[in-house]
Amino acid sequence: MRSIFKKRNLLGFLSLLLFCVFLIKSSKPEVSLTYDSRTKSLQTHSLIHSHFGSEELPYPAKSIDPKEEFLPMPANNYTKLGESTISVFPILLATLATPFYYLAGNQGLPYFNLLGVFIFLWILRKFWKASNTFIALAFFGSYIPILMMEFAEHTLFIAILLVSLTFLYKRNGIYAGIFAGLSIWLRHEGIVFAGCILFASWISEGFPPFNKKIKLEKSQSFRFGLGFAFIFLVFVLFNYLRYSSFLGPRFHANYGETGVGFVHKIQWAIGFLFLNKIDETVRIGFFIYMPFALIGLGILLFNIRKISIRRKTIVLGTVIFLFTIPFLAPNYGFWEWGPRYLSAGIPAVTLVLLWFWNYFAKKKNKLFQKSAFGALIAIPLIMTFIGLSFLNQSRKQLLKTYTLFHELNADTLVFHDFSVMYFMGNDYLSKNVLCAPKEDSLSPLLGIIAQKEKGKRIVLIQIKEELITPEKLEKTRKSPVFDIMLKTEPWKSKNISSKISEYYPNVQRIDSPFFDIWVADFNASSKFK
Repeated sequence: MRSIFKKRNLLGFLSLLLFCVFLIKSSKPEVSLTYDSRTKSLQTHSLIHSHFGSEELPYPAKSIDPKEEFLPMPANNYTKLGESTISVFPILLATLATPFYYLAGNQGLPYFNLLGVFIFLWILRKFWKASNTFIALAFFGSYIPILMMEFAEHTLFIAILLVSLTFLYKRNGIYAGIFAGLSIWLRHEGIVFAGCILFASWISEGFPPFNKKIKLEKSQSFRFGLGFAFIFLVFVLFNYLRYSSFLGPRFHANYGETGVGFVHKIQWAIGFLFLNKIDETVRIGFFIYMPFALIGLGILLFNIRKISIRRKTIVLGTVIFLFTIPFLAPNYGFWEWGPRYLSAGIPAVTLVLLWFWNYFAKKKNKLFQKSAFGALIAIPLIMTFIGLSFLNQSRKQLLKTYTLFHELNADTLVFHDFSVMYFMGNDYLSKNVLCAPKEDSLSPLLGIIAQKEKGKRIVLIQIKEELITPEKLEKTRKSPVFDIMLKTEPWKSKNISSKISEYYPNVQRIDSPFFDIWVADFNASSKFK
């Protein structure tokens, strides 16, 4: 009987993982590589095709643009390493993802997230003895499933931090610190999280000089700090020797320029933690998405003197982190459904949820409390599936746009801004793709393309001119959030056909609800659909 139960338990666990595979598959991974994920995918491609000998990002249009003046990538996504243009994102992610790219190409990269999902769920099952019911509720009761839908480091980052907290709870500070250190190879928030946990552990232990009874070598604070410091030192040395930067190129990309003012930081903090409205869209914060986090952490914080040192460390460290990181985040992190800069708080909140879950499981006459607890769990579940629905709808629209651009059968595509360029799916590596925000640069660029790509078709694409209103431009220029697109005047539609006609005898404008599209080639008899 026990053997049958174990088999059913394992089958349920594997079914949950299989459902995650289905979710990624249904989200159309072939068109999911947008914004940061696109650069990360190019970084992975570079490692594969150079046999790990180079990080230089592929740029198919380099023969047209050797100085990379029209590089179709936001400036905060790349940097220079000698003469090579490389990604600013941590190299560890691209390295670990290479098997997924090797097996399935670009569309295989989102499945990399399943590695982090598996570790996260397996730790809950193996070391915390959580039931499959709890694991499913905790997983879908957070925004991990949303973060899982694009190729990124989030799920693995969260899983590594859960491993760290597990070792900390098991009173193995050295390994807890080591895994906290490993997290910073993926995201810099790991530094803040480790610092908050270390500070909370120091407070919880009454560390010397406050508590003379705890010997230094037996202190979990000391052991955690020692393990973290070792990995952090390796991280710093690697980045300095490789990139001449102590914290890596991503740190300089995020913090290299003047930051936003304190008023904006306050707005960000409110948005990160609760609710905010940016660009006519409501952004759901950590405590609104997962209201149990606010209630559960609040109850334990109120009873902080009554709980164990191990739980006290996790609770204090998480609260300090959640209220610190909004003021240290480099931007609003507005692309995902759920505040990604606060994702390091998810593992601790999951453990707090488990403690309450186990508490109520032992109580028989707590109907009101159990009902309230169930409602708090239900809210994030609803949030997650609403988010997945929104994501699925946006991917359907993205697929339509990708199909439209693909069917133009162009060899060279020139975009007005990055936001449109990202809609071309996997075609980036097989086409000459350039970005020319300024209309004045179009004529000389078209001359070079016509000369070097003689006889081949070219397409120019921008968001419809009437949609890029002066009011919207002014708003995005002032916004600390929208820092990479729609900050330059649109091309004047009435001028573009004549500019193209200087170099191409056949020019046609394609009717589209959202885009201004011009298609041109040297064959005067061509017809475009």
